[in-house]
Amino acid sequence: MKIVVLIAGGRAGTDFFQSLLDRHTSISQLPGSFAFDQFWIKSKNEKSLEKIAEMFINDYKHFFDSRLNILERHHALGDERKSFYLVDKKLFIRHFINIIKSNNFNQSQLLVSLNLAYSASSGEDLSTKQIIVLNLHHLYRINFLKELDFEIIYSIRDPLSNYTSVMNELLSYQNRKQMTPWAYYFHLNRMFNGLKDAINSTKKVHVIKLDKLHTDNVKVMKNFCSIFNIQYKDSLTESTYHNKKWWGDATSKNFLDGVNPNFADQYDKGLFFEKDIMCLEYYLNSFITKYNYPITSGSTKCKLLKYLPLKGEFMVWKKTITTFSIKNFLSIFVYWIKRVNLMNSKIYQNINYPDPIGEQ
Repeated sequence: MKIVVLIAGGRAGTDFFQSLLDRHTSISQLPGSFAFDQFWIKSKNEKSLEKIAEMFINDYKHFFDSRLNILERHHALGDERKSFYLVDKKLFIRHFINIIKSNNFNQSQLLVSLNLAYSASSGEDLSTKQIIVLNLHHLYRINFLKELDFEIIYSIRDPLSNYTSVMNELLSYQNRKQMTPWAYYFHLNRMFNGLKDAINSTKKVHVIKLDKLHTDNVKVMKNFCSIFNIQYKDSLTESTYHNKKWWGDATSKNFLDGVNPNFADQYDKGLFFEKDIMCLEYYLNSFITKYNYPITSGSTKCKLLKYLPLKGEFMVWKKTITTFSIKNFLSIFVYWIKRVNLMNSKIYQNINYPDPIGEQ
């Protein structure tokens, strides 16, 4: 059975793409991101299949009662945003044991068995399944899955809009300890190096653009079906989880009404100094050019400007200082140096970018 791993290139619509796959009869997937690398390490030496199933249920309670998944707003599904889903835990355990059969399993067998057991417990027909979709979300997690044979779908969007969305997420944290120089650098590094590192992995990489997923939805989804040899279905135009309409996650703040043919990436100028935009667009120029994103600034070189703090950095530093932690304070300088090093004109040299799905 083919395995497809979803990786997010920032806040670039990975969960939205997964929601479009929700009702396809050839696809088995869990309703959200699954840190399979962590679960593999935790469960690989366990000999009791029932205990493995129980561990999964305990770690991912929200898969079985979506009222617990407030962050992704799976507690507010359906046209009236009042619906949720429940999956029978005992039934899942029985299906898992029957499917995996032996406690002498490898990574692929465990992943497939968990997904098929979940699909069966949700009332889906296993005889039609051809693809396991794993929303792994973070690229670094693939380093722990050496035994797993899979292809990557990497989601991207316009860098300025991506940065805006990430900053809005960081600024939304109520706990100021979550808005750290490390968190800021993590997201920025993903913008600069995520796709490059995916391409340099041993896995085949497919790219999906968030804007095209909206404005050219049918073409993108038909191309996806062609690549993975499954039949196109009209359900691929509808954003659902467990066949119930999904309105986007809580970080989005607004309720997002599925596929938007008029979608246009936007960015918040208030989160940038003018030279920030110059630097981001200068050092990401080959990425921006390849994927036909707009250039909003001049082509001024930023060899000196990159050393000046970005406006987002100032915002993070202000929050960090108020934690009154010497460790956090020192991390300001550490991650500023790391951020400066990200801005390297050679970062995308000799990178063979894949054409985005929908343009292949």
